[in-house]
Amino acid sequence: MDLSPSHLLERYRRGELKPSEVIRWVLERLDHESQEGVWTFRVNPEKALAAAEALDQRLHQIDELPLFGLPFSVKDCIDVAGEPTSGACPEFTYTATASNPVVEAALAAGAIYVGKTNLDQFATGLVGVRSPYGIARNPHNPRYIPGGSSSGAAVSVATDTSSFGLGTDTGGSGRVPASYCGVTGLKPAPGALSRRGMVSACRSFDTISVYTKTPADALLVLQQLVAYDREDPFSTRDYSLESRGRTTFRVATPNQNQLEFFGNSETERLFGQALAKAERAFGPISPIDFSPFLAVNPLMFKGPFVAERDVSVGEFLDHNPGAGVEAVRNLIIGSRQYSAADAYRALYLVQESKRKIESVWEHYDALLVPTVGTLFTVEQALADPYQPSFANGYYTNYANPLGLAAVAFPHAYTRDGVPYGVTLLAPARREAELVQMATAFMQTH
Repeated sequence: MDLSPSHLLERYRRGELKPSEVIRWVLERLDHESQEGVWTFRVNPEKALAAAEALDQRLHQIDELPLFGLPFSVKDCIDVAGEPTSGACPEFTYTATASNPVVEAALAAGAIYVGKTNLDQFATGLVGVRSPYGIARNPHNPRYIPGGSSSGAAVSVATDTSSFGLGTDTGGSGRVPASYCGVTGLKPAPGALSRRGMVSACRSFDTISVYTKTPADALLVLQQLVAYDREDPFSTRDYSLESRGRTTFRVATPNQNQLEFFGNSETERLFGQALAKAERAFGPISPIDFSPFLAVNPLMFKGPFVAERDVSVGEFLDHNPGAGVEAVRNLIIGSRQYSAADAYRALYLVQESKRKIESVWEHYDALLVPTVGTLFTVEQALADPYQPSFANGYYTNYANPLGLAAVAFPHAYTRDGVPYGVTLLAPARREAELVQMATAFMQTH
C-alpha cells in the first residue's frame, strides 16, 4: 500500500479507502522483518484503530484536516502525551505528560500516530547503529547503515509503515538517513518548529525534521506544523513558508577541490551526474568557496557544541554510570574538556562564517551538495565508532549553526543498490523554493 500523503489523501477523497483500513494494514505490517530495529515503542493497536474509526466518520471534513488519516511515526526523543520517551536509552525512559507542539499540530490536522522510532542514542551520531533497541535495517541493502540519528523515522517512511516521519536534525540527522534510505528529508531552519517537549541534543539550534517519499509531500506536511510557540524561547515569530514566486534559480556548489568523497570514486561519479542534471534543470552551476561552511563542522562533534548534549543528559549519565552506549557516553562526557572561552570562540566563528556567506545568498538561491560523501556498511560503523559518523556530517554539520534550511532527496543508486542523494540548502524561510527546486531536479532527465 502506497502511504504517500498526496496519494493516500486522493484515495480517501475518491472513497477508495478508509483510515481504519489503512491503520489495520499498518498494524499488521509492523511485524514484518523490514521493521526490525525501526521501533522503540509501538502505538496501542486499539487506540490507533479508535482514532482511525473516528476519522472514518469525518470524511466530509477532509478538506478541514490537511493530514487526514495519514499514519506518522515520531522519533523517540520527541514527546507524545501518554507515550514513553527514551532517547534510545532504556534507563532514561519516562512517560510524557504532554506532546511536543509539532506532534499536537499533526494530530489536530488529522494524522494518526503509530509509534516511536529508533535513533542513535540521544540523537548523537549520523550512522543509526548506536542503540540498544537494535539497528534499523537499510531497506535497500541490509549490509549498509540506515543513516542516523533519525534512522527509524526514515526507514518507517521507506518501508510504508508511515506516510511521514518526524525526525530531528542537529548536525544532519534529518538528512543523512534520507540519502541512505532513498526518501526525502526536509529540515526547516531552526526556529520554524517548536523545540518544547524534546530531549535536546543542541537546544540552541536543534530542529524537528520531516521525512516523506517526495519533496512536495514533505512541504505539504511541514506547512501544517510551522507555528510560533511563545513558550519556546527559540521559536521564531512569523515564520513563513511562502515562495517568492521565482521560476528560475541560481545554484552554487563547492569548488571541486573542496568536495570530499573519502576515496569513493562511485559516489564522486554520481555527484558529477547530479551536477550535470542540475545544469539541465537550472542552468550553469557555479563553484564557490566552501570553506566558510566547512569551518563550522568541527564544532559539532569535535568541539564545544557537544557540551549542549552534556547540559541535556550529562547529569543523567553521571547518576547512571552503567547507562549509555559507549561511543555516545564518551562523546558527551568528553565535552567537559572544553572551556567557556572555547564556547565563545566557537560562537564567534559561527558569526564570522555567517557574515562570509552573506555574499553567497546575494548571488545564489541555493547551494547544491552531496548529502553524504561516501556510504558505510553496518560492519564499518560498528568497527569504528567515530569516523563514519564524522564523515557522514561533512556536508551537513554546518547547516543549523548557520541558520539554514535544507532538503535532502534521492538522486541515484550505487552498484550495491543503496540510494545516493543530494541536498539543497538556502537561508531560512526558503523551504518552499527548495522543494520547488528539488522537484524540478527529480523531474529532469
